[in-house]
This record gives sequence, C-alpha cells and structure tokens, in this order.
Amino acid sequence: MELREIPPEKLDLSLGRLRLMPEAAVREKEESLRSKGQLSPLVAAEIDGVLVLVDGFMRQAAARRLGLEHLVVEVVRVSAVQMKAQVYLRNRDRGMGLIEECRLVCELCETDGLNQVEVADLLERHKSWVCRRLGLYRGLSPRLWEDASVGLLDGGSLRRLARLPTRNQEELVTVARRDDLKAQETSALVHLWSRAEDPEARQYLLDNPRGAIELSRAASGCAADPRLGEAGSGLLRDLVMVQQVILRLTRRLREGLGAVPDEGLCLLREAASRAQQAWRSALRETQKRLQSDEEEEE
Repeated sequence: MELREIPPEKLDLSLGRLRLMPEAAVREKEESLRSKGQLSPLVAAEIDGVLVLVDGFMRQAAARRLGLEHLVVEVVRVSAVQMKAQVYLRNRDRGMGLIEECRLVCELCETDGLNQVEVADLLERHKSWVCRRLGLYRGLSPRLWEDASVGLLDGGSLRRLARLPTRNQEELVTVARRDDLKAQETSALVHLWSRAEDPEARQYLLDNPRGAIELSRAASGCAADPRLGEAGSGLLRDLVMVQQVILRLTRRLREGLGAVPDEGLCLLREAASRAQQAWRSALRETQKRLQSDEEEEE
C-alpha cells in the first residue's frame, strides 16, 4: 500500500460527478475531522501523473473547509475504467445510492463502451442488476434526476416513474412539488397513477393527490385509525369502497352505454332499483347506529 500526504486542493475531483454530496453528510465529516482527525486514508488513482480521487469526496470537501494542509491518501494504479469501478467497490459495504449506481452503470456503458456483461463482471454484480439500473437511468426524464439527487424522490418513486412516459413523469413530480408531498407520498401517488384505468381517475389524482392517497390507505387498511377499533376500521373501509364504486358508476354513465337493446335496459333498471333500495337501507342503518352510539357516549 502506497500512502502519501497530499494537499486536498491537489486532488482531481472529476469522478465526483458519480457521487452525491449531501450538505449534512459533509458537515458530519467536517465535525469528525475536527474532533478526531483523519481516521482512514482517502483513495486516489494515479492516471498520467494526476491523482484522481476515487473514495473520500466528502472528507476532501470537509478538509478544505477546515483549511487542512494535507490528507493521507492511498494511491492505487489502475486503468481509467477500473478507476470508476473502484468508486463503487470501495463503497459497496457502506452502500451507494440507487442514483449513484445508475450514473456509474450508464457511464461505463455509454461513455466507456462496455456491454452489460462486462460492467457486471467489473462491478462484481449480476447482469440483471446492471440491466435494471441502465433501464432506470434511460427511462427517467433527465429533468427529474436533479430532484432525485437532492432527495425529493426515493427509489420506489424512481422505479415507478421510469415506467411512465416522460410527460407523465414530469406532470406527477410537478404535482408532488405543488402539494409539498414527501418522498413516500410521491411514491404512493405514482403507484396509484400507474394503476388508474381512465383519464378521470388520473385527473382526480392530479387535483387531490393527498386525499387520494388517504382514501387508498383507508381502503386497504394500511393506515387504520386506532380510535376506530377493528369493527370501526372495517366499516370505514366499506364506506370508502362504496364511494369508489359510486365514482366508477358515475364515470361509466358519463361515457355512455352505447347501443343496449330494450331487454338489456330493463335489466339495468331493475339492478339500479335494487341497488338504490339496498344503499338507502344500509345508509339509514349506518346513520341510525352511529347516532345511537353517539347518544350512548353522551
């Protein structure tokens, strides 16, 4: 192992394009350097006499803020392509973000001209792992990578968005920004959008995303209210389901029935009459029971 003391500003940071640099993480490294000093060497590859930083970008940034004169750097001699692989391999145990992995795979394929099998061998991963990240990078709108880079989109959102047309990707993220949705809520919105079957349902999602998410969670029982108890939670799910059925019926009627013979219309009128009677009866019973329970509590 070759170790050298190198001024932080003398390191080539060109591979920093493959890494994310959250401000909070840089501040954490700054505090660690201030209180504990440098605990492990940075890693740099020597390419044509230039030391290209491979591992330790946040520590380098923190050292410059602190005005440190030197950092201990481990110097490795590898090819330009192997140097990029080291960015991943040196951080695999600590974990690289999905966005960083996608950027690296894309660069190795599109800039360095490697095929997916070669990239998989270089990064010690399966070909399917490479294929998924390359597909995600190519499928996601370039305008959304900046949002993903600053943490506005999580991995689930990225994967679902990449399956949609570019215009829809940007439309959904615009709505998420407008309503200040968190990453998890954005992921839920994209999931609901991908399952929506018609334009009206999707327009409802765009107009009222948070309400749609809450309805979905209530219907699935994923966010049962502990104040309701088991029976109350079940009733809430049923009421939400009825509401969804009514919305679906309204949509079907607006679209028109097309050519239906008299016999068919008769069947539909009878079914509508039975549904109306059943709904009125169930609604009266629900209101009666809720009113009764309310009076008992008083």
